[in-house]
Amino acid sequence: MGKIASILGAILVVAGCAGPGGPIPEPTPEMALAMGVEEARLVRGRESYMTHCNRCHERVLPGKLDPEYWRGIVPHMAKYADLTEAEESDLLVYLMAAHGTVHGENLQH
Repeated sequence: MGKIASILGAILVVAGCAGPGGPIPEPTPEMALAMGVEEARLVRGRESYMTHCNRCHERVLPGKLDPEYWRGIVPHMAKYADLTEAEESDLLVYLMAAHGTVHGENLQH
């Protein structure tokens, strides 16, 4: 766990220097369409984000980290948050969609 905590700590330091990162977007039909998923997946992903991602550390805003960082860190953090595979998948899809919304990008996965 020490290595993961160090990695997350480094990411949080970098993220803190990256600017505001935008809001925590609510899922919308447009986000779902852009991602090619049902809106319910985004809703579940946001719920996981809001519920689990601040238990061990401050929430990192979806717009603060590049999608590749999210793809790399979410599987590690999902283990500590005790997320199911479905919850992890929904969380990652939400983070991709939210990042795209904050930055005006189309981030289909």
